[in-house]
Amino acid sequence: MKKTRWITALFIAIFMVFNFAACSLFGDDDDDDSGSSSSSSKQSSDWLILSYFDADNNLNDDLFNDMLNEQLALYDISQTSGAPSVRILALWDGENRTDCKTDRNTRIHPNAALYELGGMSANEGLLISKSASFQVSSATKDLTDSVLWLSPEPDMGDVATLRSFLTWAAENYSASNIVLMLSDHGAGTVYETISGGLQTAFNSSRTLCTDDTNGSGLQLSALDVKNAIKQSGLSIKVIWEDCCLQGTAENSYILRGSADYLVTSMNTTPAENGGIHYSVISSLKSSSSSLSFSKAIVKSFADKNSSEAKMTYAVYNLSSAKQEALYSAINNLSNALLKDGGDVCEDVFDYLTDDDGIVFSGTYNYLSDIGYFCKELIDDVACGVSDETKAAAQTVVNALSDIIECAWLGKKTSSSLSFYYCKNLDGYSGLHDNDGVFGLTIVSASNSNNETYYPIYSEYSAVTGYAPNWGKLLKLWNS
Repeated sequence: MKKTRWITALFIAIFMVFNFAACSLFGDDDDDDSGSSSSSSKQSSDWLILSYFDADNNLNDDLFNDMLNEQLALYDISQTSGAPSVRILALWDGENRTDCKTDRNTRIHPNAALYELGGMSANEGLLISKSASFQVSSATKDLTDSVLWLSPEPDMGDVATLRSFLTWAAENYSASNIVLMLSDHGAGTVYETISGGLQTAFNSSRTLCTDDTNGSGLQLSALDVKNAIKQSGLSIKVIWEDCCLQGTAENSYILRGSADYLVTSMNTTPAENGGIHYSVISSLKSSSSSLSFSKAIVKSFADKNSSEAKMTYAVYNLSSAKQEALYSAINNLSNALLKDGGDVCEDVFDYLTDDDGIVFSGTYNYLSDIGYFCKELIDDVACGVSDETKAAAQTVVNALSDIIECAWLGKKTSSSLSFYYCKNLDGYSGLHDNDGVFGLTIVSASNSNNETYYPIYSEYSAVTGYAPNWGKLLKLWNS
């Protein structure tokens, strides 16, 4: 009897081992063999910042300093009791420069790189900052060789690069709060070109990210960014465009629904923002939300540039309903102005493009603050517009109040105007909301380059995907 039980037990044991081996070898029918990481194997954290450093141009050294400051911030927050966990995944593509000028450093990476940034102590940061070579923290993980989608010389202006970066991040990382930070030059609302020819794809209301090495002429559009986020499946909380001139009505409308908030400048910005990257990341708390993170960017920018003229930064709500409301309000305002007649429209145009209209002229076309424009229409400063137009302007102001969560406009100097405008920014005071709601621009007048980029006026709605009646005004104003 004991011998029979022993033989039976041995048979069962052999069967179980064989069954386990077979499962391991052939897999379960329900297993995902796509190569993507399962949710349980993903690197998780409270915050995940996806830094897209397009430094393949004259911003190489400035963006290197930004990345260095992100590593300093990671170290300091890791030393803070009760601080949230933060991971930063950085895609870096630097300038391909062989003849370094004496007035610039030589922080050139031989190829593009993918990093999970690690903390860098102040002492290590000091040593690296004194060096002219490309160095990262000893705690930073170089993931470049572990991915197949990153070529030695990627085109950072190609949406395929951004999409691959975001998709890979979605497969390997998870977080309660995800921030997409795009860092490079920004061109505002401008008709895109490819190798000198007009791009046929419409609905791309602004451009950023140029890649000098590839020379393809590609630039990321707002629609590119939106589609890359959607295709990756990531739930982005904040889009931080650390670029010039992205705070436009056209840009924020295209990005609606892609994230909770857009943080950027409506004017040109300084190239070196490393201190801002450091202060925002290092000050994260367990109670921090996507909105408080966004406001911290504006506050840090204001602290750094408080004595500078025309420095601007703002947080925009990307709620689809709120963006649609502003679209409708601007379309209706444009229609009311057209009904007022050509003479009134011309007078309004002359005022809009005057220095008092807060025109930001850092791009191929002029960008005017739509809130300030509406304020002047309501106050009847810009000639005798109808009551219908004034009421429509007030509707625009109301819609702007719902979209502009936080704004800081640096000192605006002209013959008749000098002020700061602040909204919901701790430590700063400025004009109150009842004086107007400022901080979002829209295409207005052309400048000397408008011949090359004329389609932004002649085909405004098709190019930008924005309010067609405003496009009719642009045709009238710029004909």
